[in-house]
Amino acid sequence: MTKTSRELISRLWNDAWKDGLWAASWSKSLDGLTAGQAAWHPPNAPGVSGERHSIWQNVLHMCLWREHWLRKLSGGTTAKDVLERENFPPITDHSESAWSAAKSRFLESQTRLAAALTDAMTSDEQFEAITHFLPHDCYHFGQINLIRGMLGLMPVE
Repeated sequence: MTKTSRELISRLWNDAWKDGLWAASWSKSLDGLTAGQAAWHPPNAPGVSGERHSIWQNVLHMCLWREHWLRKLSGGTTAKDVLERENFPPITDHSESAWSAAKSRFLESQTRLAAALTDAMTSDEQFEAITHFLPHDCYHFGQINLIRGMLGLMPVE
């Protein structure tokens, strides 16, 4: 039995969250992290300026772009200055409640994109645009799991 592109991408999207694809599931990759762990920045190589992104910043980055495209699907836009300012934003509130809110925001965007992938009202062009989140987010979860390892946490299976 062959699956349509929409069915396949939708299944992969949900599998990435729940079970993982070729790596740890996205949900398990965020489970159990404290706010301090999520906000920690990996060190740069000697002589490299700037700061690497934290797990928390990666989560907010993915939320921003998911929400931006969900807005576009319904005819809305996101101001350019918001996209620039909120892309890997600095974490100013390091509380557990702020980290919990970021994870809730991520879960909401996960659920909304899953619905958009199966929505018959999503045009082929829109569908193609949002399918790019699958490899995009797999990339960032690879970073997240590498940072988990740098923190000395056990691998997510």
